[in-house]
Amino acid sequence: MSDSDVVQRVIARLVEHADERETQVIHGLACAAGYLWRCGNTDCHAHNARGQRYCEGCGWGRAGRPVGDITPSLYEVPQQKWRALRRAVVAHFEQLGGPVPDAVVFDYFGGPGWRGAEVRAMHGGRSEEIADGFRDRNAHEDIAAALDGLSRFEKPAYCEHMRLVLSS
Repeated sequence: MSDSDVVQRVIARLVEHADERETQVIHGLACAAGYLWRCGNTDCHAHNARGQRYCEGCGWGRAGRPVGDITPSLYEVPQQKWRALRRAVVAHFEQLGGPVPDAVVFDYFGGPGWRGAEVRAMHGGRSEEIADGFRDRNAHEDIAAALDGLSRFEKPAYCEHMRLVLSS
């Protein structure tokens, strides 16, 4: 278990046995020590773990802004590649028959370009991992082609993060 996991468990146990005033003190101290961050969305009062990119309460980013696209590299990627990926991912979720997520997040830790990324679907404040991402070219032909197109243009760097907003 990592140090961060231990700290989160300790904070959770402390909050579990605290009244509202004590909870505010615990959260304030944990934020000051860098173990938690408070969502900047004025309608949300959630406290989130240090390594978490998105708020558990509302799904917005750390700065309290709605989820927006993060382009796949520091370089300008042609917009048609970005649109092709968005269309393919939306079509995938529509074909599944469930709700289309607000956004899909790709975290690259190695593999065949962006297709090798770990993928999560963002539904409001809930994050759901997509098992095996979109690695299987046969199962996700359009998405794999779009991701490979992005990778050919600019190969992702280790730990690079890409967020694609699907809802309007």
